[in-house]
Amino acid sequence: MPATESWEPPPPLPPPVPELTPFEPIEPTVRLSPAVGALVSAANQNSQAGDLESAAASIERAIRIEPRNANLYYKLALVRLKQAKPRLAEDLAKKSALLAATDNTLKRNCWLLIAHTRELQQDFSGAKEAKIKANRF
Repeated sequence: MPATESWEPPPPLPPPVPELTPFEPIEPTVRLSPAVGALVSAANQNSQAGDLESAAASIERAIRIEPRNANLYYKLALVRLKQAKPRLAEDLAKKSALLAATDNTLKRNCWLLIAHTRELQQDFSGAKEAKIKANRF
């Protein structure tokens, strides 16, 4: 008697993943001191080489020199996002947005980055709120 194969329906498809909110890396909008400029340059080189730990360390040193520089927090948020640390990236982007004062371009990009990180964390209602805030700038 031949063995009968049992037929199983294919597994259900996962729900479609919504397209993640785009955000843009931006260049600093304020002049950097020579020391901070050198650290940011080193961070950029390390990031491009895939050495995200060194990139983060350089930006953290720059933040210790200029602790009120919103652009540095945004750059660190981007590195943390590349490191697959969306919660940390979100917190850094929030701090950047708070420090951004009248830099509406930076504020907008911060909130788009926050929306992106919330989507990665499956917080779609929080992402929607962040997009609404971004559109105010």
